Amino acid sequence: MLQNQKIQQQILIMNNDFRFILNKIKTIQQNTLSQNCLIQLSTSQIEEINKTIPILKQTLTIYNNHQDSLSLNLVTLIPNLLVIQNDYLVISNCTIVKFKSTQGYCIQLSNGIGNLLIFIANIENYKLWNSKLKQFCKLSNFSQKFSVQEQTIAGYYIIKHKKTNKFYIANMQPLQNTNMELLNSEIQTLRSIKHPSLLDLKWLYQDIRFVYLIYEYFKCEKLTTLLKSGLNLDQTQLASIILQLLQLTKFLNKQQIYHGNITLDNILINVQSSYLSIYLINMKFLHKIDIDTLNLYKQTTQTYYLAPEIIDGISNPSINTDLFQIGVVLYYLTFYIKLDRNFIKNDQIKMELINELEEQFLNASKFQFQQMNLKQIYKMAFSASQLDLLKRLLEKQDQRIKLEEAMKHCWFVNIKQKFKPKYERKKQHLSSLNTIIELCEQSEYTKSFVNIQQKFDDDQVLDEYNVIQEFMQQLEKNNSQKPPSRENHEKLKYFEFSKTSYDQDKSNSQNQYKFSKSVI
Repeated sequence: MLQNQKIQQQILIMNNDFRFILNKIKTIQQNTLSQNCLIQLSTSQIEEINKTIPILKQTLTIYNNHQDSLSLNLVTLIPNLLVIQNDYLVISNCTIVKFKSTQGYCIQLSNGIGNLLIFIANIENYKLWNSKLKQFCKLSNFSQKFSVQEQTIAGYYIIKHKKTNKFYIANMQPLQNTNMELLNSEIQTLRSIKHPSLLDLKWLYQDIRFVYLIYEYFKCEKLTTLLKSGLNLDQTQLASIILQLLQLTKFLNKQQIYHGNITLDNILINVQSSYLSIYLINMKFLHKIDIDTLNLYKQTTQTYYLAPEIIDGISNPSINTDLFQIGVVLYYLTFYIKLDRNFIKNDQIKMELINELEEQFLNASKFQFQQMNLKQIYKMAFSASQLDLLKRLLEKQDQRIKLEEAMKHCWFVNIKQKFKPKYERKKQHLSSLNTIIELCEQSEYTKSFVNIQQKFDDDQVLDEYNVIQEFMQQLEKNNSQKPPSRENHEKLKYFEFSKTSYDQDKSNSQNQYKFSKSVI
Protein backbone atom coordinates (compact mmCIF):
# COMPACT_ATOMS: atom_id res chain seq x y z
CA MET A 1 0.00 0.00 0.00
CA LEU A 2 2.78 2.41 0.97
CA GLN A 3 4.70 1.39 -2.15
CA ASN A 4 1.73 2.26 -4.38
CA GLN A 5 1.34 5.60 -2.66
CA LYS A 6 5.02 6.40 -3.27
CA ILE A 7 4.67 5.49 -6.94
CA GLN A 8 1.58 7.68 -7.34
CA GLN A 9 3.36 10.54 -5.60
CA GLN A 10 6.36 10.20 -7.93
CA ILE A 11 4.07 10.19 -10.96
CA LEU A 12 2.34 13.33 -9.70
CA ILE A 13 5.66 15.13 -9.21
CA MET A 14 6.88 13.98 -12.63
CA ASN A 15 3.66 15.12 -14.30
CA ASN A 16 3.98 18.52 -12.65
CA ASP A 17 7.50 18.81 -14.08
CA PHE A 18 6.30 17.72 -17.52
CA ARG A 19 3.36 20.12 -17.32
CA PHE A 20 5.88 22.94 -16.80
CA ILE A 21 7.65 21.92 -20.06
CA LEU A 22 4.30 21.51 -21.83
CA ASN A 23 3.20 25.02 -20.92
CA LYS A 24 6.44 26.41 -22.35
CA ILE A 25 5.84 24.52 -25.61
CA LYS A 26 2.26 25.79 -25.76
CA THR A 27 3.50 29.35 -25.34
CA ILE A 28 5.86 28.91 -28.28
CA GLN A 29 3.54 26.98 -30.59
CA GLN A 30 0.20 28.37 -29.43
CA ASN A 31 -2.69 26.44 -31.08
CA THR A 32 -0.65 23.92 -33.11
CA LEU A 33 -0.88 21.12 -30.51
CA SER A 34 -4.63 20.57 -30.71
CA GLN A 35 -4.47 17.80 -33.36
CA ASN A 36 -3.22 14.27 -32.69
CA CYS A 37 -1.25 12.49 -35.43
CA LEU A 38 -1.84 8.89 -34.27
CA ILE A 39 -3.93 6.44 -36.33
CA GLN A 40 -5.85 3.56 -34.79
CA LEU A 41 -4.79 -0.04 -35.38
CA SER A 42 -7.12 -2.94 -36.06
CA THR A 43 -6.91 -6.19 -34.08
CA SER A 44 -5.19 -8.02 -36.95
CA GLN A 45 -2.64 -5.23 -37.31
CA ILE A 46 -1.85 -5.38 -33.60
CA GLU A 47 -1.23 -9.12 -33.92
CA GLU A 48 1.20 -8.52 -36.79
CA ILE A 49 3.06 -5.84 -34.86
CA ASN A 50 3.35 -8.08 -31.81
CA LYS A 51 5.34 -10.54 -33.95
CA THR A 52 7.99 -7.90 -34.60
CA ILE A 53 10.99 -7.58 -32.32
CA PRO A 54 11.03 -3.93 -31.15
CA ILE A 55 13.98 -1.59 -31.42
CA LEU A 56 12.86 0.12 -28.19
CA LYS A 57 10.00 -0.55 -25.79
CA GLN A 58 9.32 1.50 -22.66
CA THR A 59 6.56 3.08 -20.59
CA LEU A 60 6.68 6.84 -21.22
CA THR A 61 4.51 9.89 -20.59
CA ILE A 62 2.37 10.94 -23.57
CA TYR A 63 0.40 14.15 -24.04
CA ASN A 64 -3.26 13.57 -24.93
CA ASN A 65 -4.16 16.44 -27.26
CA HIS A 66 -7.93 16.08 -27.00
CA GLN A 67 -8.09 15.83 -23.20
CA ASP A 68 -5.12 18.12 -22.54
CA SER A 69 -3.74 15.52 -20.12
CA LEU A 70 -0.55 13.56 -19.45
CA SER A 71 -0.64 9.78 -19.05
CA LEU A 72 1.76 6.84 -18.88
CA ASN A 73 1.66 4.59 -21.96
CA LEU A 74 3.66 1.68 -23.31
CA VAL A 75 5.57 3.02 -26.34
CA THR A 76 7.05 0.58 -28.88
CA LEU A 77 9.45 1.49 -31.68
CA ILE A 78 9.75 -0.88 -34.63
CA PRO A 79 11.32 0.03 -37.99
CA ASN A 80 9.63 3.24 -39.13
CA LEU A 81 6.59 2.77 -36.87
CA LEU A 82 5.87 4.10 -33.39
CA VAL A 83 3.13 2.13 -31.62
CA ILE A 84 1.30 3.49 -28.54
CA GLN A 85 -1.33 1.11 -27.20
CA ASN A 86 -3.73 0.62 -30.14
CA ASP A 87 -2.43 3.53 -32.25
CA TYR A 88 0.53 3.98 -34.59
CA LEU A 89 2.56 6.69 -36.31
CA VAL A 90 4.66 6.39 -39.49
CA ILE A 91 7.89 8.09 -38.45
CA SER A 92 9.38 8.83 -41.88
CA ASN A 93 6.50 11.26 -42.45
CA CYS A 94 7.48 13.24 -39.34
CA THR A 95 9.84 16.01 -38.36
CA ILE A 96 11.39 15.89 -34.89
CA VAL A 97 11.95 18.69 -32.35
CA LYS A 98 13.46 18.23 -28.89
CA PHE A 99 12.96 20.30 -25.74
CA LYS A 100 15.24 20.18 -22.69
CA SER A 101 14.93 21.74 -19.25
CA THR A 102 15.90 21.02 -15.66
CA GLN A 103 12.45 19.46 -15.17
CA GLY A 104 12.86 16.85 -17.92
CA TYR A 105 12.88 16.28 -21.66
CA CYS A 106 10.33 16.26 -24.47
CA ILE A 107 10.42 14.90 -28.03
CA GLN A 108 7.85 16.30 -30.46
CA LEU A 109 6.96 14.40 -33.66
CA SER A 110 4.92 16.33 -36.24
CA ASN A 111 3.41 15.50 -39.63
CA GLY A 112 0.70 16.98 -41.83
CA ILE A 113 -2.01 15.65 -39.51
CA GLY A 114 -0.89 16.76 -36.06
CA ASN A 115 1.64 16.35 -33.25
CA LEU A 116 2.82 13.80 -30.71
CA LEU A 117 4.60 14.86 -27.50
CA ILE A 118 6.68 12.27 -25.61
CA PHE A 119 8.03 13.24 -22.17
CA ILE A 120 11.07 11.53 -20.64
CA ALA A 121 12.54 12.14 -17.18
CA ASN A 122 15.88 10.33 -17.53
CA ILE A 123 18.63 11.84 -19.70
CA GLU A 124 19.99 8.44 -20.77
CA ASN A 125 16.54 7.30 -21.94
CA TYR A 126 16.01 10.64 -23.66
CA LYS A 127 19.27 10.34 -25.62
CA LEU A 128 18.45 6.76 -26.59
CA TRP A 129 14.94 7.54 -27.86
CA ASN A 130 16.07 10.71 -29.60
CA SER A 131 18.89 8.96 -31.48
CA LYS A 132 16.68 6.05 -32.59
CA LEU A 133 13.80 8.24 -33.72
CA LYS A 134 16.16 10.51 -35.68
CA GLN A 135 17.15 7.53 -37.82
CA PHE A 136 13.64 7.52 -39.31
CA CYS A 137 12.43 11.16 -39.15
CA LYS A 138 12.89 14.02 -41.59
CA LEU A 139 15.68 16.13 -40.12
CA SER A 140 16.52 19.80 -40.69
CA ASN A 141 19.66 21.98 -40.68
CA PHE A 142 21.51 19.96 -43.32
CA SER A 143 23.90 22.83 -44.11
CA GLN A 144 24.79 23.18 -40.43
CA LYS A 145 25.63 19.48 -40.12
CA PHE A 146 27.33 18.74 -43.45
CA SER A 147 29.47 20.31 -46.13
CA VAL A 148 29.11 19.22 -49.76
CA GLN A 149 32.46 18.10 -51.23
CA GLU A 150 31.97 16.97 -54.83
CA GLN A 151 29.59 15.19 -57.16
CA THR A 152 30.19 11.49 -57.76
CA ILE A 153 27.40 10.60 -60.18
CA ALA A 154 24.37 12.60 -61.31
CA GLY A 155 22.38 13.64 -58.24
CA TYR A 156 24.80 12.03 -55.75
CA TYR A 157 27.41 13.96 -53.78
CA ILE A 158 30.17 13.23 -51.31
CA ILE A 159 29.41 15.12 -48.09
CA LYS A 160 31.40 15.51 -44.88
CA HIS A 161 30.00 15.69 -41.38
CA LYS A 162 31.35 18.92 -39.90
CA LYS A 163 31.67 17.53 -36.38
CA THR A 164 33.05 14.03 -37.00
CA ASN A 165 34.76 14.67 -40.38
CA LYS A 166 33.22 11.42 -41.61
CA PHE A 167 32.22 11.13 -45.27
CA TYR A 168 28.78 10.10 -46.52
CA ILE A 169 26.91 10.09 -49.82
CA ALA A 170 23.88 12.35 -50.29
CA ASN A 171 21.27 12.03 -53.02
CA MET A 172 20.01 15.61 -53.36
CA GLN A 173 16.49 15.83 -54.78
CA PRO A 174 15.27 19.37 -55.66
CA LEU A 175 11.80 19.96 -54.23
CA GLN A 176 10.74 22.05 -57.22
CA ASN A 177 11.37 19.33 -59.83
CA THR A 178 10.66 16.20 -57.78
CA ASN A 179 7.40 14.33 -57.51
CA MET A 180 7.15 14.04 -53.75
CA GLU A 181 4.57 11.26 -53.86
CA LEU A 182 6.94 8.91 -55.68
CA LEU A 183 9.94 10.04 -53.62
CA ASN A 184 8.13 9.54 -50.31
CA SER A 185 7.06 6.09 -51.43
CA GLU A 186 10.70 5.20 -52.15
CA ILE A 187 11.82 6.65 -48.80
CA GLN A 188 9.17 4.65 -46.98
CA THR A 189 10.32 1.46 -48.70
CA LEU A 190 14.02 2.07 -48.01
CA ARG A 191 13.17 2.77 -44.36
CA SER A 192 11.30 -0.52 -44.06
CA ILE A 193 13.37 -3.09 -45.95
CA LYS A 194 17.03 -4.01 -46.37
CA HIS A 195 18.61 -5.88 -49.27
CA PRO A 196 22.16 -6.06 -50.74
CA SER A 197 20.98 -4.48 -54.01
CA LEU A 198 19.23 -1.51 -52.36
CA LEU A 199 21.08 1.46 -50.85
CA ASP A 200 20.95 1.55 -47.06
CA LEU A 201 19.28 4.84 -46.12
CA LYS A 202 20.88 6.33 -42.99
CA TRP A 203 19.26 9.77 -42.55
CA LEU A 204 16.73 11.97 -44.27
CA TYR A 205 17.05 15.78 -44.30
CA GLN A 206 14.85 18.43 -45.87
CA ASP A 207 15.10 22.20 -46.30
CA ILE A 208 13.32 24.73 -48.51
CA ARG A 209 15.23 23.60 -51.62
CA PHE A 210 16.16 19.93 -51.35
CA VAL A 211 15.36 16.56 -49.87
CA TYR A 212 18.63 14.87 -48.86
CA LEU A 213 18.77 11.07 -48.75
CA ILE A 214 21.98 10.27 -46.89
CA TYR A 215 23.76 6.92 -47.17
CA GLU A 216 26.95 5.46 -45.78
CA TYR A 217 29.86 6.29 -48.07
CA PHE A 218 30.08 4.09 -51.16
CA LYS A 219 31.91 4.28 -54.47
CA CYS A 220 29.84 3.46 -57.53
CA GLU A 221 29.64 4.11 -61.24
CA LYS A 222 26.56 4.05 -63.41
CA LEU A 223 26.50 1.01 -65.66
CA THR A 224 25.76 3.27 -68.63
CA THR A 225 28.86 5.35 -67.86
CA LEU A 226 31.05 2.25 -67.78
CA LEU A 227 29.60 1.03 -71.07
CA LYS A 228 30.24 4.38 -72.76
CA SER A 229 33.79 4.29 -71.38
CA GLY A 230 34.44 1.05 -73.23
CA LEU A 231 33.46 -1.74 -70.85
CA ASN A 232 32.54 -5.04 -72.48
CA LEU A 233 30.91 -7.41 -70.02
CA ASP A 234 31.80 -11.07 -70.33
CA GLN A 235 29.03 -13.64 -70.14
CA THR A 236 29.37 -14.27 -66.41
CA GLN A 237 29.32 -10.56 -65.55
CA LEU A 238 26.26 -10.01 -67.72
CA ALA A 239 24.47 -13.01 -66.21
CA SER A 240 25.40 -11.82 -62.71
CA ILE A 241 23.77 -8.42 -63.29
CA ILE A 242 20.55 -9.98 -64.62
CA LEU A 243 20.46 -12.58 -61.85
CA GLN A 244 20.90 -9.93 -59.16
CA LEU A 245 18.01 -7.96 -60.67
CA LEU A 246 15.86 -11.09 -60.58
CA GLN A 247 16.85 -11.81 -56.98
CA LEU A 248 15.92 -8.30 -55.90
CA THR A 249 12.61 -8.64 -57.76
CA LYS A 250 11.95 -11.90 -55.92
CA PHE A 251 12.71 -10.23 -52.60
CA LEU A 252 10.40 -7.30 -53.34
CA ASN A 253 7.68 -9.68 -54.45
CA LYS A 254 7.78 -11.38 -51.05
CA GLN A 255 7.09 -7.98 -49.49
CA GLN A 256 4.14 -7.43 -51.87
CA ILE A 257 5.87 -4.52 -53.59
CA TYR A 258 7.76 -3.96 -56.84
CA HIS A 259 10.47 -1.61 -58.13
CA GLY A 260 8.76 -0.11 -61.16
CA ASN A 261 11.81 1.61 -62.64
CA ILE A 262 14.42 -0.99 -63.60
CA THR A 263 16.50 0.72 -66.29
CA LEU A 264 20.14 0.82 -67.33
CA ASP A 265 20.41 4.36 -65.96
CA ASN A 266 19.27 3.16 -62.52
CA ILE A 267 21.85 0.39 -62.16
CA LEU A 268 24.93 1.36 -60.14
CA ILE A 269 28.02 -0.85 -60.12
CA ASN A 270 29.72 -1.05 -56.73
CA VAL A 271 33.39 -0.56 -57.63
CA GLN A 272 34.51 -1.16 -54.03
CA SER A 273 33.32 -4.75 -54.05
CA SER A 274 35.64 -7.67 -54.73
CA TYR A 275 33.03 -9.05 -57.13
CA LEU A 276 30.46 -7.53 -59.44
CA SER A 277 27.61 -6.24 -57.30
CA ILE A 278 24.89 -3.75 -58.13
CA TYR A 279 22.61 -1.20 -56.51
CA LEU A 280 19.22 -0.43 -58.06
CA ILE A 281 18.02 3.13 -57.44
CA ASN A 282 15.05 5.44 -58.17
CA MET A 283 12.22 3.12 -57.19
CA LYS A 284 8.72 3.96 -58.47
CA PHE A 285 6.40 1.98 -56.25
CA LEU A 286 2.87 3.42 -56.33
CA HIS A 287 1.30 3.22 -52.86
CA LYS A 288 -2.07 4.04 -54.39
CA ILE A 289 -3.44 3.28 -57.83
CA ASP A 290 -5.66 5.77 -59.65
CA ILE A 291 -5.80 7.48 -63.03
CA ASP A 292 -3.58 10.38 -61.95
CA THR A 293 -0.81 8.23 -60.45
CA LEU A 294 -0.83 5.87 -63.45
CA ASN A 295 -0.57 8.80 -65.86
CA LEU A 296 2.27 10.21 -63.77
CA TYR A 297 4.02 6.84 -63.85
CA LYS A 298 3.74 6.65 -67.65
CA GLN A 299 4.95 10.23 -68.09
CA THR A 300 8.01 9.79 -65.86
CA THR A 301 9.08 6.35 -67.13
CA GLN A 302 11.11 5.95 -70.32
CA THR A 303 8.72 4.73 -73.00
CA TYR A 304 10.61 1.61 -74.06
CA TYR A 305 10.65 0.39 -70.43
CA LEU A 306 6.84 0.45 -70.24
CA ALA A 307 5.37 -3.03 -70.56
CA PRO A 308 2.75 -3.43 -73.35
CA GLU A 309 -0.03 -4.06 -70.82
CA ILE A 310 0.68 -0.71 -69.12
CA ILE A 311 0.72 1.16 -72.43
CA ASP A 312 -2.59 -0.51 -73.38
CA GLY A 313 -4.07 0.39 -69.99
CA ILE A 314 -5.01 -3.19 -69.08
CA SER A 315 -2.61 -3.64 -66.16
CA ASN A 316 -0.85 -1.69 -63.41
CA PRO A 317 2.87 -1.72 -62.54
CA SER A 318 3.76 -4.99 -60.81
CA ILE A 319 6.45 -7.63 -60.43
CA ASN A 320 5.40 -8.90 -63.86
CA THR A 321 6.14 -5.53 -65.45
CA ASP A 322 9.45 -5.47 -63.53
CA LEU A 323 10.33 -8.67 -65.40
CA PHE A 324 9.64 -6.91 -68.70
CA GLN A 325 11.95 -4.06 -67.66
CA ILE A 326 14.69 -6.57 -66.81
CA GLY A 327 14.19 -7.95 -70.32
CA VAL A 328 14.68 -4.46 -71.78
CA VAL A 329 17.88 -4.06 -69.74
CA LEU A 330 19.13 -7.42 -71.05
CA TYR A 331 18.23 -6.40 -74.61
CA TYR A 332 20.20 -3.16 -74.53
CA LEU A 333 23.18 -4.90 -72.93
CA THR A 334 23.08 -7.77 -75.44
CA PHE A 335 22.93 -5.47 -78.47
CA TYR A 336 25.00 -2.62 -77.09
CA ILE A 337 27.55 -1.18 -79.53
CA LYS A 338 29.99 1.13 -77.78
CA LEU A 339 30.69 3.12 -80.96
CA ASP A 340 27.01 4.12 -81.16
CA ARG A 341 26.67 6.52 -78.21
CA ASN A 342 22.95 7.13 -78.86
CA PHE A 343 22.03 3.46 -79.31
CA ILE A 344 20.04 3.11 -76.09
CA LYS A 345 18.22 6.43 -76.58
CA ASN A 346 17.19 5.91 -80.20
CA ASP A 347 16.94 2.20 -80.88
CA GLN A 348 13.65 0.36 -80.46
CA ILE A 349 13.47 -3.28 -79.44
CA LYS A 350 13.64 -5.45 -82.56
CA MET A 351 12.40 -8.99 -82.00
CA GLU A 352 13.49 -9.95 -85.52
CA LEU A 353 17.09 -9.08 -84.57
CA ILE A 354 16.88 -11.39 -81.54
CA ASN A 355 15.47 -14.22 -83.69
CA GLU A 356 18.10 -13.77 -86.40
CA LEU A 357 20.96 -13.81 -83.91
CA GLU A 358 19.49 -16.82 -82.10
CA GLU A 359 19.36 -18.69 -85.40
CA GLN A 360 23.04 -17.94 -85.97
CA PHE A 361 23.91 -19.45 -82.59
CA LEU A 362 21.77 -22.54 -83.24
CA ASN A 363 23.18 -23.00 -86.75
CA ALA A 364 26.74 -21.81 -86.21
CA SER A 365 28.30 -23.78 -89.08
CA LYS A 366 25.80 -22.39 -91.59
CA PHE A 367 26.67 -18.76 -90.79
CA GLN A 368 30.38 -19.23 -90.09
CA PHE A 369 31.62 -17.80 -93.38
CA GLN A 370 28.88 -15.25 -93.99
CA GLN A 371 30.05 -11.69 -94.37
CA MET A 372 27.31 -10.38 -92.03
CA ASN A 373 27.95 -12.38 -88.86
CA LEU A 374 25.90 -10.80 -86.07
CA LYS A 375 27.92 -12.59 -83.38
CA GLN A 376 30.94 -10.56 -84.40
CA ILE A 377 29.00 -7.29 -84.22
CA TYR A 378 27.32 -7.76 -80.84
CA LYS A 379 30.10 -8.63 -78.41
CA MET A 380 27.77 -9.20 -75.44
CA ALA A 381 25.60 -11.78 -77.19
CA PHE A 382 27.02 -15.08 -75.97
CA SER A 383 24.57 -17.94 -76.46
CA ALA A 384 21.21 -19.09 -77.73
CA SER A 385 20.05 -19.67 -74.14
CA GLN A 386 20.73 -16.01 -73.33
CA LEU A 387 18.56 -14.95 -76.25
CA ASP A 388 15.85 -17.42 -75.25
CA LEU A 389 15.61 -15.82 -71.79
CA LEU A 390 15.61 -12.38 -73.43
CA LYS A 391 12.67 -13.25 -75.70
CA ARG A 392 10.67 -14.78 -72.86
CA LEU A 393 11.15 -11.70 -70.65
CA LEU A 394 9.91 -9.46 -73.47
CA GLU A 395 6.80 -11.52 -74.21
CA LYS A 396 3.33 -10.09 -73.75
CA GLN A 397 1.77 -10.39 -70.32
CA ASP A 398 0.15 -13.81 -70.71
CA GLN A 399 3.17 -15.49 -72.31
CA ARG A 400 5.90 -13.78 -70.25
CA ILE A 401 8.19 -16.04 -68.23
CA LYS A 402 7.41 -16.27 -64.51
CA LEU A 403 9.90 -15.02 -61.91
CA GLU A 404 10.80 -18.42 -60.43
CA GLU A 405 11.20 -19.91 -63.89
CA ALA A 406 13.43 -17.04 -65.00
CA MET A 407 15.77 -17.52 -62.03
CA LYS A 408 16.17 -21.20 -62.94
CA HIS A 409 16.61 -20.58 -66.66
CA CYS A 410 19.14 -22.77 -68.47
CA TRP A 411 21.34 -19.72 -69.22
CA PHE A 412 22.16 -19.37 -65.51
CA VAL A 413 22.35 -23.14 -65.04
CA ASN A 414 24.89 -23.50 -67.85
CA ILE A 415 27.07 -20.76 -66.37
CA LYS A 416 26.92 -22.15 -62.82
CA GLN A 417 27.96 -25.60 -64.05
CA LYS A 418 31.30 -24.15 -65.12
CA PHE A 419 32.23 -23.67 -61.50
CA LYS A 420 31.73 -26.28 -58.77
CA PRO A 421 32.57 -24.86 -55.33
CA LYS A 422 34.91 -27.00 -53.23
CA TYR A 423 32.82 -26.44 -50.15
CA GLU A 424 29.24 -25.52 -49.51
CA ARG A 425 28.85 -22.10 -47.96
CA LYS A 426 26.59 -21.90 -44.96
CA LYS A 427 23.22 -20.58 -45.98
CA GLN A 428 22.67 -16.96 -45.02
CA HIS A 429 19.13 -15.90 -44.24
CA LEU A 430 17.61 -12.47 -44.54
CA SER A 431 14.75 -11.63 -42.26
CA SER A 432 11.39 -11.64 -43.99
CA LEU A 433 8.98 -8.72 -43.83
CA ASN A 434 5.28 -8.64 -43.01
CA THR A 435 3.40 -6.17 -45.15
CA ILE A 436 0.37 -4.69 -43.43
CA ILE A 437 -1.74 -3.44 -46.28
CA GLU A 438 -4.25 -1.72 -44.02
CA LEU A 439 -1.54 0.54 -42.62
CA CYS A 440 -0.48 1.45 -46.12
CA GLU A 441 -3.97 2.58 -47.03
CA GLN A 442 -4.54 4.56 -43.82
CA SER A 443 -1.18 6.31 -43.81
CA GLU A 444 0.02 8.91 -46.27
CA TYR A 445 3.02 7.14 -47.75
CA THR A 446 3.69 3.85 -45.99
CA LYS A 447 3.50 0.42 -47.61
CA SER A 448 5.50 -2.04 -45.55
CA PHE A 449 7.52 -2.49 -42.42
CA VAL A 450 10.07 -4.97 -41.18
CA ASN A 451 9.28 -8.11 -39.25
CA ILE A 452 12.73 -8.87 -37.91
CA GLN A 453 14.50 -12.02 -36.80
CA GLN A 454 11.46 -14.17 -36.04
CA LYS A 455 10.93 -15.60 -39.51
CA PHE A 456 13.45 -16.70 -42.10
CA ASP A 457 13.16 -16.60 -45.87
CA ASP A 458 12.03 -20.13 -46.63
CA ASP A 459 12.94 -19.81 -50.30
CA GLN A 460 16.44 -18.62 -49.36
CA VAL A 461 16.40 -15.45 -51.44
CA LEU A 462 20.15 -14.99 -51.19
CA ASP A 463 21.24 -18.57 -51.92
CA GLU A 464 21.58 -18.04 -55.67
CA TYR A 465 23.30 -14.72 -54.97
CA ASN A 466 26.01 -16.50 -52.99
CA VAL A 467 26.62 -19.05 -55.75
CA ILE A 468 27.07 -16.49 -58.50
CA GLN A 469 29.41 -14.42 -56.32
CA GLU A 470 31.59 -17.48 -55.64
CA PHE A 471 31.69 -18.05 -59.36
CA MET A 472 32.66 -14.43 -59.98
CA GLN A 473 35.54 -14.66 -57.50
CA GLN A 474 36.78 -17.90 -59.06
CA LEU A 475 36.53 -16.42 -62.55
CA GLU A 476 38.60 -13.39 -61.54
CA LYS A 477 41.19 -15.70 -60.02
CA ASN A 478 41.37 -17.71 -63.24
CA ASN A 479 41.59 -14.57 -65.37
CA SER A 480 44.45 -13.23 -63.27
CA GLN A 481 46.47 -16.35 -64.17
CA LYS A 482 45.97 -15.89 -67.93
CA PRO A 483 48.39 -13.93 -70.14
CA PRO A 484 47.31 -10.30 -70.37
CA SER A 485 45.32 -9.34 -73.44
CA ARG A 486 44.16 -6.05 -74.89
CA GLU A 487 40.54 -6.92 -74.03
CA ASN A 488 41.38 -7.81 -70.42
CA HIS A 489 43.43 -4.65 -70.10
CA GLU A 490 40.44 -2.64 -71.34
CA LYS A 491 38.18 -4.28 -68.74
CA LEU A 492 40.58 -3.67 -65.92
CA LYS A 493 41.07 -0.07 -66.98
CA TYR A 494 37.40 0.78 -66.72
CA PHE A 495 36.21 -1.69 -64.15
CA GLU A 496 38.73 -2.19 -61.31
CA PHE A 497 37.58 -4.20 -58.33
CA SER A 498 39.01 -3.29 -54.96
CA LYS A 499 40.72 -6.30 -53.36
CA THR A 500 41.37 -4.36 -50.19
CA SER A 501 37.70 -4.25 -49.28
CA TYR A 502 37.42 -7.99 -49.88
CA ASP A 503 40.34 -8.74 -47.58
CA GLN A 504 38.72 -6.62 -44.89
CA ASP A 505 35.29 -8.18 -45.32
CA LYS A 506 36.08 -11.86 -45.77
CA SER A 507 36.69 -12.31 -42.03
CA ASN A 508 32.97 -11.73 -41.60
CA SER A 509 30.82 -13.22 -44.35
CA GLN A 510 27.74 -11.54 -42.92
CA ASN A 511 29.03 -8.14 -44.06
CA GLN A 512 27.56 -8.82 -47.51
CA TYR A 513 24.10 -8.69 -46.02
CA LYS A 514 24.50 -6.25 -43.16
CA PHE A 515 21.46 -4.49 -41.75
CA SER A 516 21.41 -0.86 -40.77
CA LYS A 517 21.64 -0.13 -37.08
CA SER A 518 18.06 1.09 -37.20
CA VAL A 519 16.83 -2.36 -38.09
CA ILE A 520 18.97 -4.56 -35.87
